[in-house]
Amino acid sequence: MSLCHSLAVLVTVCSLTNFSTTSFAQRTALRVGTNSIASTEAVLIALAQDAGILVKHDLAIEMVFIPGGTLAVQALIGRSLDLLVSGGTPFLHAFLEGARLKILGGVSNRLPYTFMARGDIASGAQLKGKKIGISRYGSTDDFAVKLALSQFGLSLKSDVSIIQVGATSARFAALKSGSIDAAVLSSGLTQLARKLGYHVLLDFLEKDIEYQQAAIIAQDDFLKVRADIVRRFMNAYLEGIRHYKSHREEAVKKTMSLLRIDDRQAAEIDYHYRSRALPEDGRPTLKGLQMALDDLAKDIPKAKNLRMDQFLDLSFIP
Repeated sequence: MSLCHSLAVLVTVCSLTNFSTTSFAQRTALRVGTNSIASTEAVLIALAQDAGILVKHDLAIEMVFIPGGTLAVQALIGRSLDLLVSGGTPFLHAFLEGARLKILGGVSNRLPYTFMARGDIASGAQLKGKKIGISRYGSTDDFAVKLALSQFGLSLKSDVSIIQVGATSARFAALKSGSIDAAVLSSGLTQLARKLGYHVLLDFLEKDIEYQQAAIIAQDDFLKVRADIVRRFMNAYLEGIRHYKSHREEAVKKTMSLLRIDDRQAAEIDYHYRSRALPEDGRPTLKGLQMALDDLAKDIPKAKNLRMDQFLDLSFIP
């Protein structure tokens, strides 16, 4: 199966804009990838559309949902996307393999995750011999699982079984069905899992662990050919950050709409986590990127020699 065919099956275009066909055609269209239908960037862009920020910058943005950072990076490389918001780990994997990509800004500079387990598992030690679900090897949540296991004093290779399940919603479904025993879940699903009796074994945001959980990524040639459009996007993004942080009620309602839930408490918790991880200035976390590099270097020695100026381009941030 070709990459294009795979993407046709897995990609969902999220209609986050509310405009006529005519007005859409008159503005610059951008396809922006996201790993979650209710991610920080998905909610932020939807709010920016409602507030007229996208119109102000002559942009019509189409959010494209692709489960898993590894596949999303492949879609960007394959030119199915113009820009991508995805994790530092899958980005660095691709960069080390020769992909000509750059990180332009930060979206989530902390891990807005919780490590959840079945109701009969109350401690990390009880995970020994159990099955843990991730989206894909090399993904951000794969990194988070490694980090959690190190906190629990467990070996990734000998103490647990790692199963590739899919995006956070798929991992939640796998937990409920009993096909896995634990998984890293996004903040939006944490409260729902709690209500079903699952235990939080580790709250990454409470630990205040800096990590590039989500960054804005583009191909080098796109930055050269469409620099003006990228600059407009980053200006709109910075305005969107301010709007997201100052319009909590709107953000909570939009989160509920995108998740298709009536659970306000879950959406409020999601907003609390995501707004804390969202940088005011739109810049990535250098400390968090270094953590990802150090982790990669354990398996890929050439990561030790990688300098951040080789993969960062922050010149588009206003």
